[in-house]
Amino acid sequence: MKILGIIAEYNPFHNGHLYHLMESRRIVNPEYTIAIMSGNFTQRGEPALFDKWIRTEMALKNGVDVVVELPTVYACQTAELFAFGGVQLLNQCNVITHMSFGSEVGDIEPLYEIAKILVNEPIEYSHLLKAYLDKGYSYPLSRNNALLALVDMWDMDISKHDLNTLLNSPNSILGLEYIKALIATNSTIKPVSFPRVSVGYNDKDIVGDMASATAIREMLKKSGLSSTVQCSMPKPSVYIIKEAISQNIGPVFMENLEQLILGTLRMMTTKEMTNIMDVEEGLENRIKRYAMGASTLDEFLKQVSTRRYTFTRIQRILINILLNNTTHKIKLYNKAGGPQYIRILGFQKRALPLMRELKAKAKIPIITKSAHYQRQDNRLLKDMFLTDVLATDIYRLAIPNPSHRGGSVDFKKSPIIIE
Repeated sequence: MKILGIIAEYNPFHNGHLYHLMESRRIVNPEYTIAIMSGNFTQRGEPALFDKWIRTEMALKNGVDVVVELPTVYACQTAELFAFGGVQLLNQCNVITHMSFGSEVGDIEPLYEIAKILVNEPIEYSHLLKAYLDKGYSYPLSRNNALLALVDMWDMDISKHDLNTLLNSPNSILGLEYIKALIATNSTIKPVSFPRVSVGYNDKDIVGDMASATAIREMLKKSGLSSTVQCSMPKPSVYIIKEAISQNIGPVFMENLEQLILGTLRMMTTKEMTNIMDVEEGLENRIKRYAMGASTLDEFLKQVSTRRYTFTRIQRILINILLNNTTHKIKLYNKAGGPQYIRILGFQKRALPLMRELKAKAKIPIITKSAHYQRQDNRLLKDMFLTDVLATDIYRLAIPNPSHRGGSVDFKKSPIIIE
């Protein structure tokens, strides 16, 4: 069987996601589609607008066959770790034949050419990278400058202009990381890419019936589920969001966790902060200093963020602090091969043959009932799974409706099954 894999957040599922799903199906013509989806926290270091079960229902009702949760320890990390976690989870399913992603470039070949350099690190590239780092440039800028210098040295099949565009385009950067992960893991999965339509990843305007998830989130925050926002999403998504809003269980924003975050930062010592993923070079002192003085989360983020320490990086660190995601833990997970289980969040009944295939071939345990994680004799699996549980428990505290803030929800929810 041809099985298509997609790595996504669906935060929320909009018309661009639907286009991506339909175009992927047109190109690959798969029997089934599996989406690896972030849980309750996203790669930008924010709580998802709606919880993972609501977004799973959106994905299924818009045509995805199976939704698998990307463990939180990978969902809320850099593009490199996010991509590695997602690709390795697709690999471990052991049934995926293709994966697809949209990009500003829309062509696999230049992405492959650059990815091979970054994975293999030829000596010319390593020398250039070191030279730029020695000049005091940040790692991302040093990497980009080194790659641009190679265009002339190697007479590469990509212009400096196109390479610069690629290296500064969010979806192409993520696509590059996907291909790096495929190469590094010797994956047999075939990647497919095509151009995004109408709007960019960070565009804040809604153009006709197309909008970025960023624009939709901002408009939902400012004016609720307006007719403009509704036009940017397929009908199943609109219906599900209306129902969630009517129950006051979303949308959820970073500000809803403001007091918990600031309180946690004030209680922690700088020594404890140094253990957290992505906290380095004395950043813990900067975080502690401004956490003690800031009155709001927004004020804190603006004070701590710099060109070197981006807004998004600081947000990810905050979520890692809440979840106690340490550098040591992430290194252990990576050494063990990444995700340790396949957590099924939902599936279409028509995909039961795929579920049977997955059960027969998966290289790591499949978890459909949360309590069953305890049956596994794998300490890393248990730690990773309990981080997902903690993420849900913390996320629930941010839900507007107090009656929905109780914990242990992961042990009360069953996978969503669509007839």
